[in-house]
This record gives sequence, structure tokens and C-alpha cells, in this order.
Amino acid sequence: MSNAAPTSALRRRSRRRAAALGLVCWALLSPSWLRAQDNVATRAHDVATHTHDDVATRALRLQFARGLTLEGAGRWADALARFEEIARRRPTANVTFHIGLCHERLGRLRKAEQTYQDARASARAATPAVLAEIDARLQDLEGRMPRIVLNLAGETEGVTVLLDGEVAQPSRAIRVDPGPHVAVALRHGIPVAASAFSSHERRTRFVTLTVHPVPSSAPRP
Repeated sequence: MSNAAPTSALRRRSRRRAAALGLVCWALLSPSWLRAQDNVATRAHDVATHTHDDVATRALRLQFARGLTLEGAGRWADALARFEEIARRRPTANVTFHIGLCHERLGRLRKAEQTYQDARASARAATPAVLAEIDARLQDLEGRMPRIVLNLAGETEGVTVLLDGEVAQPSRAIRVDPGPHVAVALRHGIPVAASAFSSHERRTRFVTLTVHPVPSSAPRP
């Protein structure tokens, strides 16, 4: 009898521990506990993502500051590469504006104009100062952009005109970048007239391509 009593007590304690463990397991697997754990995991993920975003943002801001330093030093090609790298990761109206500014300073006025227009279209959240600067640059480019007017003379039937390799409409002002250009008149894909010239800011250049008649072959005796 003395041995049976302790054994019975041990069994009762074991059953109580098993019941308590069962209650703990049930609580851990309950929907409320699972939701709590999901919330903890979500908050941890959010904190990690926010930290990563902060690091990335700081890196991009440092890159942007370096781009501004290159601009100030007149190193426009290097600044352009810096801003384009930033834009591939996080394009903003301000970054796009500085890309346009680099193109403008490098003499690529048409590319600068298109880039400013892209910045203007994405500038809904930009500050009024950025919008005002974009509009000011676009207005300035409008007056600075060189124009070329190509005219045809002579035997013009069936002739196509190319300006820098692109089809151009004769007798109309064409906006171009300042610098050298080449105009070619083609008939059936064969050059029949050509002219090389330069354009300058705030000027319109008139160029005439004279197409001479094709000489007829002399009759044989």
C-alpha cells in the first residue's frame, strides 16, 4: 500500500502536467495567437523594409549631391551619367530636370526639350519652384533652338530629302541642334544633290538643294 500511494500521486501529477501542456499548445495554435504572431512578423518585415529603404534613399541622395557637384564644376557628361543612374532606380521630376539640364549644356537642345517635357509631365508632386524652373527652361529653349529650311530647285520630281539621315519636309522650318548637319536629295535612292552646313542658336538657316537634270546619253553615230 505504501508503494501504491506515491505511484498514484505521480500519475495524477503527470496527468495535470499533460493537461496543462495541452492547454498551452491549444492557446499557441489558437487563431488569436496566430494573428498576434503574424502581426509581429509583419511589423518586423516592415521595420526591415523601412530600414532598407532608408539606406537606399540615403545612397541616392548622396549620388544626387555628387551629381550637383559635377554640374557646378561644368562636368556635364559625368553629371549626366550620375543622374541617369539615379533615374533608373528612382525617377523623379527633379532628377529628370537635371538630366535635361545636362543635355542642354552639352548642346543637345532637342533631347533637353523632350526631357524637360517628361519632367513636366511627372511633376505633379514636385514643388512649385521645380515646375517654374522647368517652364523657364522650356521657354528659353524655344527661342534658342536653331531652325533649318530646306528648299529644292531644278528637277525635283520624284526627289526625297534627308536631313541627317531622316526624311525631311522641304520648305518647312525644322528644329535642330546647333552644329554640323548634312542634307541630301535622293531620287530612287540615288543621291542627286547634297549640302553640308552648320546651324547656330537663335538662327534660321536656309539651304537650297539644286537637282540638275540627268544628262541624256549621246546618240551613237
